[in-house]
Amino acid sequence: MRLDRKLFWSYIVIILIAISTSFTLFTVASNQFLTYRLVDTMKKELSLIEENFGFYSDNSQIAPFITQNIMSLVESNLIIIVDGDTVFTQSNTSKELTEHAMDLSYLDKHYIRVSTRVIIGSRTFDIMLLSEKGSISELNQLNLSILFITSLVSMLIAAFFGVYVQNNISRPIHLLRNKVRAFQESLEVPEVTIYTGDEIQELDEDIVRMAKSIVNNDRKRKAFFENTSHELKTPLMNIRGYAEGLKDGIFSIDEAAEVISQESESLRTLVESILYLSKLEDATHDRYQLQLVDLNEFLQGFYDKMAGIIADKNLQFNLNLDKTVQVQMDDDKMIRALSNIITNAIRYAKEKISIQTVVDQSMVEIRLFNDGPQISEADLPYLFDRFYKGDKGQSGLGLSIVQSIINAHNGTVEALNVEEGVCMSIKLPYVASSSKWRLNEKKS
Repeated sequence: MRLDRKLFWSYIVIILIAISTSFTLFTVASNQFLTYRLVDTMKKELSLIEENFGFYSDNSQIAPFITQNIMSLVESNLIIIVDGDTVFTQSNTSKELTEHAMDLSYLDKHYIRVSTRVIIGSRTFDIMLLSEKGSISELNQLNLSILFITSLVSMLIAAFFGVYVQNNISRPIHLLRNKVRAFQESLEVPEVTIYTGDEIQELDEDIVRMAKSIVNNDRKRKAFFENTSHELKTPLMNIRGYAEGLKDGIFSIDEAAEVISQESESLRTLVESILYLSKLEDATHDRYQLQLVDLNEFLQGFYDKMAGIIADKNLQFNLNLDKTVQVQMDDDKMIRALSNIITNAIRYAKEKISIQTVVDQSMVEIRLFNDGPQISEADLPYLFDRFYKGDKGQSGLGLSIVQSIINAHNGTVEALNVEEGVCMSIKLPYVASSSKWRLNEKKS
């Protein structure tokens, strides 16, 4: 069943339940109220009769007194029983009531009864006021008729507004459905067109943002494959060219083998970087083995691993650490990110590479410095883009891998031109800090 029909019939069912509940409650309340008002009126009439009996003292004139004076005081059916045997009833009292005047069970079944007993001298008067229960039912029927008419009018008005509300709810949802289907067919980013000021508008905005993200990712994926194809062609063409040249005797074995070996290594590095980056981007956050790590101990271990490689390049390697902090990180992936940065630094550094940490109130900054030439201002905005190669660049994926890993750790990475060189600044949130130890500077 369509949503608009579900809303309409749900609305009708709710109205019917509300009306039936109202009818039931009204019937009970009306019956109680009418009975209460009738009994109250009869009690007042009974009090008036009792007052008039107070003026009566002549037993010989009892019959004329009751028929001429007392009977005319009330509108209810009046029965007066004198000394348990003599019965006086109003002239308009039915024959059936007169016959059953002494039968209390009959009276309570068909009438509402209010009674009292008055003793004057030696005489006892049982006085009963009666009102037919059918009169209350008639009043209830009249009230229910009025209630039914007003409820019917109210239901028609409510149904009209219900259809209006239903359209206001279902129409934007139909628009959202059509928008999703149109995007599915064309892959063109739609615009926000629903302005209801509620969750439906928020859903429309979320759908537009999702569509933009899908289109952007699709463009990035296409660009990635195009760039990958282009980057793979170059070493493959060189390998093929030198292999054919070797076959035709154009190149010597040593010359061809050297070029083929270099291009094969470049190809291996490129394929490994592509696979690793794809693995990072396809992995969910849960696939990162995040755990609390003492940052200073981690960097000390990383320093020890890289010190020999950097020393072989005749470069100075410094480590300067601030107070230690606890950071949620994946050791292996963070080592890969820092290694990519240090590998780049080795290619460009003249004499010195350094690692420094700075801890502030909410973040810890890892600064990786080399004293090589500064990065061109034209290259800075694109440095972390895939396959973007600066001067002496290789695959163009190293810094893209760094950015993907740092982003997964809720951090940021930035390349900065600083005095006498270049600094890669990594900022990570930390969990806790400690003044357990501080390493001012270590050199190799």
